[in-house]
Amino acid sequence: MIVDLESGMKVVRPQGKAMFPYSNSLYIDDDIAVMIDAGAGGRAYQDIQSEKVDLLLLTHNHFDHVNGVSFFKNARLLASEKEAPGYTDSEIYASYAGYELWEELMDSPRQIKFGSLSAMPEDIPVNPGFHHIALNGYLQDGDIFDLGKNKLQAVYLPGHSHGHFGFIIEQSGIMFSSDIDLSPFGPWYGGLFSDVDQLVDSVNRIIELDPDILVTSHRRVFYKGQDDIIGSLKAYLAIAMEREQLIWEVLQTPQTRSDLLKRDYISHYRHQNEYTLFWTRMMILKHIESMNKRNIITCEDGLYRRA
Repeated sequence: MIVDLESGMKVVRPQGKAMFPYSNSLYIDDDIAVMIDAGAGGRAYQDIQSEKVDLLLLTHNHFDHVNGVSFFKNARLLASEKEAPGYTDSEIYASYAGYELWEELMDSPRQIKFGSLSAMPEDIPVNPGFHHIALNGYLQDGDIFDLGKNKLQAVYLPGHSHGHFGFIIEQSGIMFSSDIDLSPFGPWYGGLFSDVDQLVDSVNRIIELDPDILVTSHRRVFYKGQDDIIGSLKAYLAIAMEREQLIWEVLQTPQTRSDLLKRDYISHYRHQNEYTLFWTRMMILKHIESMNKRNIITCEDGLYRRA
């Protein structure tokens, strides 16, 4: 499905919902043709001449954003330098998920590989897991790509992952915010290098940029005037802060980390499995780390308490 924005700019949406293993892409048909992300699925990319894409920009290396790289055989690939090792080294790629903490957080070994939980749709060309992706260069914050009629700027937005990027076309006010996606369930920060404080800064950076059109990876397009983009970003961030408040309330009495991790502050997944539980506990851990770093809570003799 194609959503036309302005001349030459199109949102490429999967035929179904833009949920894992899918994500939206932004296509800019200019002198230099650009595709941002590669997770919309083969059926969606049939409406775009993928062989004519000159530049493929990857916002981060999560599977639902990179699984369709093979559709763009003639494109130069750029992604964050911070996450670059994970595109070529399977062990580093696996470490980004934080599975080294699995037994510590889950009290039992990991039994099932994530990629075996469900079969991929026919238009997703690879299964979840590591796939070697050869990058042609790296993204840096503030990089400007002169495409011809448009200039595209890279915006570093860490927190969801440590190399997460968005992009903005300032002259048209169109921004691709990737996985700062305005989900009604709030932000996700369940990876090893996810960071709540960085995420807060990243959302606030988008608020400062004040885009006229916001394209997200997993929801629809938001238009200033029709939608309260700034209010939606603040509400999205408030969900994360509500999670922190729940932890604060529990700490009326001192708690061990295990006690804090086993409470259900976050879980909103429709289909529960051991991975959704692991991500929930990882996000709780990220809050504990953030609150401790900001001296909101302290830890003594294995007990967390209000500072």
